[in-house]
Amino acid sequence: MSLDKASEPTQMYLIGFQYVFARPEWALAATTLFVILSQVKINVTNAYAGSLAWSNCFARLTHSHPGRVVWLVFNVLIAVVLMELGVFKALEHVLGLYSNVAIAWVGALVADLIVNKPLGLSPRYIEFKRAHLYDVNPVGVGAMLIASLLSIAAFLGAFGPTAQAFSSFIALATAFAAAPLIAIITKGRFYMAREPVLLPSTGTLKCVICDNAFEHEDMAHCPAYGGTICSLCCSLDARCHDLCKEDSRLSVQIMRALEMVLPEPVTEQLKSRLAHYLTLLLGFTLALAAILALVCYQESIALAPAGAQALPELRAVFLKVFVVLVLIAAVAAWWVVLASESRKVAQEESNR
Repeated sequence: MSLDKASEPTQMYLIGFQYVFARPEWALAATTLFVILSQVKINVTNAYAGSLAWSNCFARLTHSHPGRVVWLVFNVLIAVVLMELGVFKALEHVLGLYSNVAIAWVGALVADLIVNKPLGLSPRYIEFKRAHLYDVNPVGVGAMLIASLLSIAAFLGAFGPTAQAFSSFIALATAFAAAPLIAIITKGRFYMAREPVLLPSTGTLKCVICDNAFEHEDMAHCPAYGGTICSLCCSLDARCHDLCKEDSRLSVQIMRALEMVLPEPVTEQLKSRLAHYLTLLLGFTLALAAILALVCYQESIALAPAGAQALPELRAVFLKVFVVLVLIAAVAAWWVVLASESRKVAQEESNR
């Protein structure tokens, strides 16, 4: 077969089943059934795995959990839209870039498990309960970011062709070295936000909020409610503001880090409403720029080389769209900031 056909999974399955069934009609039917079943299982599994990430992330950010089925349908719709728009062609070109981030993440995990724990740089056991953890541990996050930036720079050719070819190994080695180093610098203080309260190790424990029973490994002591609390209720509660652990929230961690390098008048200004608005607007702008750049890159690939003369006009159109969306994002950012402040004031009045 031709090379472009031989690389298609459907053709591979068809040839394979022709060795199993004597009649070509049966081979074709088996291939069709196998491909449909496999693709449905793969895509639904991926969509469900993505729904876990969406639900966990938004449960902690918004203290609301609409259910994983909502995020499952949401992921499927996103996949269909991207497929119909042909954006996957551009995504294929950035998978190599993304792999450096994934390898850096795994490298940081492995280093923490097989280096930091045996050396006593981190707790001997693995803690996953949000009630005991900082929002961000600079050991893992810092090692991943350093390794990702360095390997991506190598992947883009900043250090020559040899480093470009070995960018994945650079990501792994950098993360593996950075995790213990950061743990030594921080003295491992960001692993545990508070000491766990010992709970009965036999039987099940009832959550003080939802009244459901769980094993003790899934429960934590909550001083705000004076009892044991499950992981989901701990994530969804919006009233306690992490009373059980001081200075553990991401905003507090960022401000503490900035106070170490910036003068006090500057850090005080960073706590203002305007600073919150500018930070949020910057995040919106960077996200819009990344998305539009990806789509513009995909369209430029589709046009080249026959439509090379149309590339300047295409980029001008995307620039206009970007400016309009930034104006909308500027209004949306103000709405988010004011709504957040209103919700905070209402919660303080309710507490009083």
